[in-house]
Order: sequence, then structure tokens, then C-alpha cells
Amino acid sequence: MRAGDVDAPFIDASCVMIAQDDIPFRLIIAAELVAMGGVRAYYSVSRTAHGSPGRRAESAWFTAILAVLALLHFGAVLAYLADPSLSKGSGFEVAEPIRWTVIVVSSSGAAGVIWAAVSLGASYSPLLRVAQERVVVTAGPYRWIRHPLYAFWLPLMAGWGVTTRNWLVLATGTAILVLMVIRAPREEAMMLNAFGKSYRQYMLHTGCFVPRLRSAGGGE
Repeated sequence: MRAGDVDAPFIDASCVMIAQDDIPFRLIIAAELVAMGGVRAYYSVSRTAHGSPGRRAESAWFTAILAVLALLHFGAVLAYLADPSLSKGSGFEVAEPIRWTVIVVSSSGAAGVIWAAVSLGASYSPLLRVAQERVVVTAGPYRWIRHPLYAFWLPLMAGWGVTTRNWLVLATGTAILVLMVIRAPREEAMMLNAFGKSYRQYMLHTGCFVPRLRSAGGGE
């Protein structure tokens, strides 16, 4: 072998560096996914054990669009977890301190999603439907806001988009959040139809995505 010859496959040093630098971010995002997935799986089993989850109140096309966006979003996140270099083509630059800031915000969002899901218990469902138990949940964050799951998904998905430095993650996450905002009035109409006066009274004392400073009736 002549001097200068290399008898080994070429390794892109930049890709290796990206993978190493992203290890802590990948571990944190993976932990968030496992924690949220575990809670969702637990309550899905609980809901099945308690009988029918109730009639769906959402159009098939809306559910299909949301499913496609979720598939693209979480697929891109999982691709980042497997190999960050896979997203180089759709990536953008972010300063390291900003990434650490948003991953903390993202973790707070994940904790909020888990808190809201636990508060819902067996009523928790990714689909728009009234639970068979037919009860207005006012525990946990539902004491102050009507859509805490949607509210906590905002920092979570934004955090993932910036942390992964991936336009696809950021764009699909934004689209999902827009659909959630569109869905919120439909969900409230469904709840009003199911619970009537009790849910209308609940609306007077809670905010949609952020807490009310004062209730509509002028109380604290």
C-alpha cells in the first residue's frame, strides 16, 4: 500500500460531530416520548376495560389530515432520534444556548401534557368524542383552562422543531397546532350538547388556552 492510501470506508466527520453533539437532546426527547406514550397507553387500556369510549364527533377527513400530519411530524422526530444527519437537508442553524432553552421549555410542555392526560384519566382520547362516563373533568389544569392538552402541545412541538433544527418538524407541528385551534370550538360545541348548563357554567370560569384573570361573572 502506498503512503496516503486509506484502506477503510470514508467517514463524514461532520456527521459524526452532529450525532455526538445531539446526544443529550436526543435522550431528552426520547424520554419525553416514552413518558407521554406510557401514559397514553395506560389510559387507552383503562378506557377499553371500562367499555365503549363513546361516539366520535369529528369528521373522517379532519381525522385523516391530523393523522397524516402526526405521522410526518413524529416520523421526522424519530428519524432525528435515530440519526440527526438524516435531517441535514431540511435543517437550519440554531445557537446552542437557544437549543438548551427550548428543550427545557419542551420538557415543561411534556410534563403539562402528562398532567392533563392523568387528570382526564379514562376520558383521555386523541379523538374528539364524549367519554362513556359523561363527566366534565375539572381536575388538574382543567380547573383553569378548558384545553390544557392543546396549550401544552404548543411549547412541546415548538421545542422539538427548534431543538431538532428541522423545518419539517417545525412546519408539521405548527400545522397540527392550527388544527387543534380549529378543533377547540367544535369540541366545546360537543361538550355543550352533551352536558348543557353544567359545561356552560364551567366555561364562565375558565379560559380556552390560558387561565382567565377573572371569571365572566366577575368573581376571583
